Amino acid sequence: MLTADLLRVRDDGKLVTPRYLKLDGKAAGRVKERAAGLVAIFQSHQGATRAAINEAIDDLVGDGTDFVTSRGLQKLIEDRCEFVMAGVAPPQEVRELVFELSAANHPVVAGADALHTRTRADVLGQVGQILEARLAERGEPLGRPITPADVEDSLYGDLDDNQRLKTFRDIDPDKLLERYNLAMAQAALYRARELRVTLQAGSPARYRQLFRTMKFHRLMHRVERQSDGRWLLTVDGPISLLKSTSKYGLQMALFLPALILCEGWSLEADLAWGPQREPRRFELDDTCGLKSHYKERGVYITEEQEQFEARFRELDSPWTLSRKANIIDLGGRDVLVPDLVFKHKLDGRVAMLEILGFWRKGWLASKAQNLDRFGPPNLILALSDRLRTDKNTRLDGLGVNIMTFKGVILPRKVLELIEKVAAPPA
Repeated sequence: MLTADLLRVRDDGKLVTPRYLKLDGKAAGRVKERAAGLVAIFQSHQGATRAAINEAIDDLVGDGTDFVTSRGLQKLIEDRCEFVMAGVAPPQEVRELVFELSAANHPVVAGADALHTRTRADVLGQVGQILEARLAERGEPLGRPITPADVEDSLYGDLDDNQRLKTFRDIDPDKLLERYNLAMAQAALYRARELRVTLQAGSPARYRQLFRTMKFHRLMHRVERQSDGRWLLTVDGPISLLKSTSKYGLQMALFLPALILCEGWSLEADLAWGPQREPRRFELDDTCGLKSHYKERGVYITEEQEQFEARFRELDSPWTLSRKANIIDLGGRDVLVPDLVFKHKLDGRVAMLEILGFWRKGWLASKAQNLDRFGPPNLILALSDRLRTDKNTRLDGLGVNIMTFKGVILPRKVLELIEKVAAPPA
């Protein structure tokens, strides 16, 4: 993802438009050459330090006017990298040994003479021997002698510049440029108060996939069916929250590539722009030319749900569970796609579970009102305490079956609720 300082836009006082790179025509050759050069640097610097990589990038970019673009491309490449701490031992441990031995043998000199016989190389060599013994005791032998150069590399190996590139997931330069343009649009959404998406009438299967994707990214949203058959998706933006704004903003940005896979959509976002959070608008539709790097998938499943399913099956209860839920229209004001459907093996009773993502009391009250009026009575809502975005308030009186969880959803607690709310099959 791009950070705020790497976002390039045109701002006319009303509308904010990202300055996308032109990937065809005369200007495309230069940006493609720059992308290829940056990718090549990371390909050729396996095991190198960040400082060495940055130096190579500085040599490539020089004093060009597209510095911000180059930094943005670099950021997207670094998102595909794994950097590790340099050195043969934890830097803090190495520093403590070096400083202790230096103090004990003061003064330590670069070259020995008649008065000063203890050199820097001597101290580093002694530290290496001590580290060898310690690593052996911890069952982590290096398999070779630790040299003074190893000790020097380890001394400040925890500094960012000294971290070394361990792995790099390669990317085609053209794909990198496509990812950059998409990342520009995603970065604009970090400042959104509210996002509205209009979907043309289309395949229920496509809607189900998109709604599940929104749930996977735990976005607070409402879905309304319009009189002309279109759907209006309203999503609370990160600026509207009291806390978790960065985490929520990232999830909203991750939703955009899934939307781009659809056809017949348009997007409008209300932004809070700049230090004074002035009102601006951001618009996008399916003719924008942005390309998604997401693959077509049928169902997105959160880690909480996967863990719950595995533990629920271990109960060996008379209830089966399935992810095959239908879209339930809530009076044209919202839709429900339950995460799980439970069915009793003997009497056929059915219950459903909906796992909510980010939430706050006001949004939950509105959703609960629709569920109470138009939703199935055999539905259970599971709320994560850690994804709450406002202050603690009471959850009673909402008219729906609610359970809260902290880290994991407890299967036995859900089983108790299923027995209470389950209804005969329709």
